[in-house]
Amino acid sequence: MRWLLTLSLMLASTSMLCAQQKKKGGDPQKQLKKEWKKKAKSYVKNPLALKAREESFQKQVQDRDRQLEEMQRRNRELAEQIAQLEDQLRARQYSLDSMQSEVLRLKAAYEAEKKQSRLDVMPGLVFKVQIGAFRLFDMRKYAQDNPFFEAEALGDINRYTVGRFRDLALAEAFQKDLKRLGIRDAWVVPFKDGVRITMKEAKEMLSATGGASAGSR
Repeated sequence: MRWLLTLSLMLASTSMLCAQQKKKGGDPQKQLKKEWKKKAKSYVKNPLALKAREESFQKQVQDRDRQLEEMQRRNRELAEQIAQLEDQLRARQYSLDSMQSEVLRLKAAYEAEKKQSRLDVMPGLVFKVQIGAFRLFDMRKYAQDNPFFEAEALGDINRYTVGRFRDLALAEAFQKDLKRLGIRDAWVVPFKDGVRITMKEAKEMLSATGGASAGSR
């Protein structure tokens, strides 16, 4: 029975404590109504304060509207900038594609010209007669498809040769004839597989192979 009495006392204490807390805190809705009634009475007594509060709220709303409009304007500007950058990117991509196509075309032309030049080169030791080397004077157009008259560019110097001879003596005889015609700068130049070499190297090659060799110029 003692435990039953103890339990009853505990329940009674809890009920009293809950009642005291409810009485102290009150109903939240009632408390909120009471606060707003108090504020309303203060605004009735001082309507200008309510007016100032309303104007403050309106100003805040207007400020937010202006900020929103500014953000929207900025977004439009950014969208226009993005569109312009995309147009520029497409234009540059088109230019890059065109340049790549041009590079491929030039490579193909270069390979074709290099192949053709290899076909035009006489293998082995060949002697030609150079008739001049000129700066800022270009006659290479006359050498096109003309194996007898050839042009070679070295920097801004254009060198021109005529004839192709396997025999050095014949090349030197042709050189002398050209000099009689008034081309005083004519002289014999040797080539090995299309590459210019020195006369000393050419004569050494002739001696090694037992070929004919005339006297030096």
